Amino acid sequence: MEQSSDFIIFLGRFHPLFLHLPIGFLVLGFLLEFISRKEKYKSLQPAVGFTLLLGAISALVTAILGLMLATDGGYSEDLLSIHQWLGIGLVIFAFGAWWLYTQKEKKKEARLDKAYVGLLSLMMVFLAGAGHYGGSLTHGTNYLTQYMPNGLRALAGLPQQQKGFKPIENIEEAVVFQEIVHPILEMRCNSCHNASKKKGELQMHTVDYLKKGGENGPVFVAGQPLDSEMIKRIHLPESDDDHMPPKGKTQLTPEQVALLEWWIEEGAPFDKKVAELKTTSEIDDILITLADPDANKSEVELLLAKGVEEADPEKIKEIKSKGAMIKPLSNKENWLQVSISKNLPVDELLAEIAEAFPKQVTWLDIKDSPVSDDGFAAVAKMTNLTRLRAEKTSITDNAMSHIRELPYLEFLNIYGTKVGDEGVLALEDLSNLRRLYVWDSQVTKDGARKLEGRNSKLEVNLGFEVTVVDSLSVQVVPVKGE
Repeated sequence: MEQSSDFIIFLGRFHPLFLHLPIGFLVLGFLLEFISRKEKYKSLQPAVGFTLLLGAISALVTAILGLMLATDGGYSEDLLSIHQWLGIGLVIFAFGAWWLYTQKEKKKEARLDKAYVGLLSLMMVFLAGAGHYGGSLTHGTNYLTQYMPNGLRALAGLPQQQKGFKPIENIEEAVVFQEIVHPILEMRCNSCHNASKKKGELQMHTVDYLKKGGENGPVFVAGQPLDSEMIKRIHLPESDDDHMPPKGKTQLTPEQVALLEWWIEEGAPFDKKVAELKTTSEIDDILITLADPDANKSEVELLLAKGVEEADPEKIKEIKSKGAMIKPLSNKENWLQVSISKNLPVDELLAEIAEAFPKQVTWLDIKDSPVSDDGFAAVAKMTNLTRLRAEKTSITDNAMSHIRELPYLEFLNIYGTKVGDEGVLALEDLSNLRRLYVWDSQVTKDGARKLEGRNSKLEVNLGFEVTVVDSLSVQVVPVKGE
């Protein structure tokens, strides 16, 4: 019996795959019927009956699979009942429309044509209704209206929605569950665990249902996040069938997971405020972003998010014709990345690019090119540069006096150059610099250590050291200034 039940559910899970067939066939048949009534498209008329028959047969198969899927449970009985009867009605009307089509074609009677058109129209109403309630069962009752523009919401008589990020004005006074935890569950969990879809017999859209748990028992153990089923499933590999949210759905961010664990660790209270719970520095940093999403962002992140005006397309085309590679950093932004190969007049091109796009260039690659120290005077004019690759060039400490003028520089690669300690120490005021690659240059361990001491967030990479551990193995470790 158990194997038989499993096999029925197995077949039922093909329902979402098949349901697109009757939708396509029946809508196509409906459109063909009315288009073919025009003299110009009269030749399409013979295809109507065949299309409706295919739609009716596929609707019957889909309805049978849907009934099998319903035995798996986990759905709202009210919504499921409406969806089932609309689906059954659709099958009846689809076969009815096809039969009336064949009769009217044989007898050519006006009354049959009127009955046919009426039944065809009812079929489309039932198709729309079955589709709507099926979507509500799968995605929740607000699936269609969740992202509806407020203008359309007003026409439909629905309440207006707050768009975008809604900051918490006073974090200390915020009720933890209501204002922090519940919105996370609403975004990442409730689409599968709500009043209309109860996956695993679990509903999470209200406090009472969340406390009740599902078929596997409670979803959280107050004070013990790592023993809580909710947290266990979040930390499972995404490929695991029990991982939540399921593979393919938007996953929780590390910050959201940390907040859920913190709430459970503090006893999973439903009425306490932030000020009443203990917090760590990590949680404090996350909570700050709920009031101001830019609170923990670096200057570089804020710069890139702010964006920049579009560069002159004609000027881009002109400079690209001279051999430079220029392309946008992404399809949605105006930031540019530029590469200049070694066989080009790099100094002249840098001057021209800096003149044309002083704000737009944020990534620059001039590795292995004949760039000179003086050429870097143009680089200094690209004030929003965040990444610079100049490895295997002949630049010296003099070029660093220009690089120090780039306040947003995060990444700099100058390995294989003639730059030494004096040059890199000139970069100590670049507070956003995080990665500096200087192996096979004139920079010493002592110089790297001094620079890292003046910028605690900077990592200076001097390359790798190979150490013989024994006769059979070696150890390769990165060399740093520390």
